[in-house]
Amino acid sequence: MDWYAPLTVLPAIGLLVLSTSNFIVSLNNELTALEQEQESFMEIIPLKISELKRLGIANSLLYGSALIFLVAGMLKAVTSSDNLFFVLMLSGVVTTAAALLFLFIHSIKSIRIRQKHLKL
Repeated sequence: MDWYAPLTVLPAIGLLVLSTSNFIVSLNNELTALEQEQESFMEIIPLKISELKRLGIANSLLYGSALIFLVAGMLKAVTSSDNLFFVLMLSGVVTTAAALLFLFIHSIKSIRIRQKHLKL
């Protein structure tokens, strides 16, 4: 595999980071609005905070995977270490998959939270 192959994944990860960051900003704004009427939404606020935590973890994993892919590409460009390159590529894929798993869980749980919120 060429040195630039892991770098081709970076735009996709960047798009996921942007999307996740937009979710975080939107959720922060929603939490601010819910805190205005804290008594009415006592049950929903902790659920929204756990949602925010999941998004933060996913975002951190995406940043980590971008760093791993970047290091893998640069390492392959300056050395010929195939074993370390393979380990870094595998680590990047696993880290990205973990982030996507957190985003998947967020998507499923956010539907339930939204349903609870709208029932109030």
